[in-house]
Amino acid sequence: MGRRVDGQWGGKMSMRWVVALGSCALLIAGCTAEEHDSPASRDDLLPSIEDLPTGSEVDVLEGEEQLVLSVALDAINSGESRSDSETYTPTECAEHSRYADEARISLIEDASAVGVVIDRERTYIVLVSETAGDPTRVAEAHTGTCSTYVRQSSSSTHSYEATVRTERMDLPLKVVDEDAAIVSEVTDPVNPNWSNTEVTLGFASVSGYSVLVVAHQGKDSQPEFDDIFTRSIEKVRSKT
Repeated sequence: MGRRVDGQWGGKMSMRWVVALGSCALLIAGCTAEEHDSPASRDDLLPSIEDLPTGSEVDVLEGEEQLVLSVALDAINSGESRSDSETYTPTECAEHSRYADEARISLIEDASAVGVVIDRERTYIVLVSETAGDPTRVAEAHTGTCSTYVRQSSSSTHSYEATVRTERMDLPLKVVDEDAAIVSEVTDPVNPNWSNTEVTLGFASVSGYSVLVVAHQGKDSQPEFDDIFTRSIEKVRSKT
């Protein structure tokens, strides 16, 4: 169950959190668990209400919610679990997708996370993991030949096709020297009844921990995303 830290809301994690954390797999790849000489509690490394902008609400993601995450992380672009048949154009982008999928379970198994809502409107996931990764390498993988690709999937009950476009964003000035990367992703389904989805993902390697921030807002909210990403990195840096 979720636990609202300021006592106003809780309960099971919404599907929005599931999809948001599913998107985390886009930026985690080739990772290994990091050993820490004096490990801090991961919960202590997450931003609290005092660390976040005015108007923030924080929901600690734990227990049953983590079990949901472990089976829902395929829902990166379509909101559906992996189907019977998938194709990617260019074809090499299928390997990038598998590359991300293989890392998701190790990320969740040694991670702590909070959901953040600002002004009861804009949503973020902040996750700290003991799984170490390479932000630059992963960002380049998703903004190189696979910066634009088409994903098609089908099963006995549904079919789906969408164009996915990713773009690497500039780092905030306060963390420009960190081992970090930010990627903006826009998914445009062929079906006119389906809406475009915009996701911004920030990934940093800080003192052997991975810091991940996921937003279901687009570039219009980039300054706010940059602020939360910076605060999250600074929290880990200050505690380790």
